[in-house]
Amino acid sequence: MIRRKLGLAHPAEIHSILFHLLVLVAHALAFWLWLHPEVAGIESVLDRAAFVMGAALLLGWCSGINLGVNFHDHAHRRIFTRPWMNRCFARTWGVSAGWPAYWWQYSHVVVHHRRLMTDEDWTVPHRDGQGRSENFFRYCLLHYPWRYMVGMWGEYQRVSKPVRRRLTRELVWFLLLFSIPFWIDIPMALCLWVLPAWLANVMVVGPGMVAQHAGRRAPDAEHELVHSNTFTSKLFNLAFFNIGYHAEHHTWPHVHWSELPKLHEEVKGQLIREGAHVVPFGYFRGGLLLSREQLGDEAASAEFHAQHPDYMTG
Repeated sequence: MIRRKLGLAHPAEIHSILFHLLVLVAHALAFWLWLHPEVAGIESVLDRAAFVMGAALLLGWCSGINLGVNFHDHAHRRIFTRPWMNRCFARTWGVSAGWPAYWWQYSHVVVHHRRLMTDEDWTVPHRDGQGRSENFFRYCLLHYPWRYMVGMWGEYQRVSKPVRRRLTRELVWFLLLFSIPFWIDIPMALCLWVLPAWLANVMVVGPGMVAQHAGRRAPDAEHELVHSNTFTSKLFNLAFFNIGYHAEHHTWPHVHWSELPKLHEEVKGQLIREGAHVVPFGYFRGGLLLSREQLGDEAASAEFHAQHPDYMTG
């Protein structure tokens, strides 16, 4: 009944919608507290700085998940059965993370998925002539907005006129929505809107992208699942829309996020045969291990690149 009334394409989309709305409510609450400091007991400059630090980190964290994990599924599949509802709802989705939703969708679906782990996939960390990936911290700091701005400008110049018109139209919608907090209070917008958006990408989306594909390569006819790492932590996948089943997602991108655990079990034999990389933890552990690897921690590197014992050949 609820599914029909809301026009949902899949019953599990109610979780995606509620998470997105909660992120917007969290931003609105932070704005209100900024404008009414007496409610939160904010009296001094140090109080204000502490509030901004805590709020920006939490808002950035939630916004990064909302874009890179929650909207991620909508980039591949519609949320609503009516096209106009998908267009309108999507415009509110990437804005808190500093992205026009369609621009992120284009970079993810067209650039990342179709050119996965090739030289043309500029969304992933760069590799040198010996195939070594660039520094973890360098990528996280430079991929947004700098690298994506350059990459999307190149795409904008190459795409067909209809796609270019849509990119332009969606950029205008984004600028209108993103500018709203600036109409209210510019310092507030910088501290609780721009800063969290930057943190969302640097703290969540960037490290997630590295963890998903660290040590992997482009697929071929005999190895379809070697492009991504799969993270099997049940708690992590329960909390993060099953994003850990990443090799499965990239190979079968139109399978709904709620159905990925079942798909994972169905293709377990293929994962083992092809030597797909599967680990027993989630992104947080993976990101920590990769960051320690960059600092020369060989034990951390070995733990991340080791194969899950249940997915060993032989």
